[in-house]
Amino acid sequence: MPSAGIELFAAHGFHGVAVDAIVAAAGCNKRMLYHYFSDKEGLYAAVLQAVYARMEQVEMKPLPAAATTADVVREMMARHFEFLARDSEFVNLLMWENLNQGRVLARYPDLLTKTPVITRLREVLDAAKRRGEIGDVGDVRHLLILMMGMCFIYFANRHTLHQAIGLDLDQPRVQAEGLAMAQRMFLAYLGLARTEDGPAGSRKAVNRTPPAGRSPRGPTARGHRQG
Repeated sequence: MPSAGIELFAAHGFHGVAVDAIVAAAGCNKRMLYHYFSDKEGLYAAVLQAVYARMEQVEMKPLPAAATTADVVREMMARHFEFLARDSEFVNLLMWENLNQGRVLARYPDLLTKTPVITRLREVLDAAKRRGEIGDVGDVRHLLILMMGMCFIYFANRHTLHQAIGLDLDQPRVQAEGLAMAQRMFLAYLGLARTEDGPAGSRKAVNRTPPAGRSPRGPTARGHRQG
């Protein structure tokens, strides 16, 4: 049943899915849904928990040993970007819940927490600061928002940006270019770009090309006027 819920809620949002459609897709009856999840919102919360767990598994994998600060930052951004590229259900569900003003998450505050990755990023930057590699970089929560935002827009706004600026964000080459630019911009803010990228004009290559994500239905397929 959670698998059917993920597919339907990702495509249509919480309010666009009827219980009848869920149980039909899952091949079960309403009584089973109510027994295990209490109601549709309970199933929706379980769906959010499942897809957010996918992200956390990627974010919290061990980081490369003996890597430079810049390489660690690149790796963290690459993991986030590549996850979004291959998991359109996560992208859609996150957008739907934002359109819903986070009402379900507000009732289940433990479902989505970025505390583990914030702690990891803070530890990486604090260590770099102790080594004299960087100075004061401000509130790490803002840095995490910047890191995620530069990645997320490539998938949340892929359709409208394709129409607005003629760049196909589903193309792996375009995604790789976007990730590389986002990494350089983030490192530049930290003051690490000059030492890691070498002389002006030279660029350190990105380790890998993000996988092409499938074009989803749902909010990513509906135009947002902001582009």
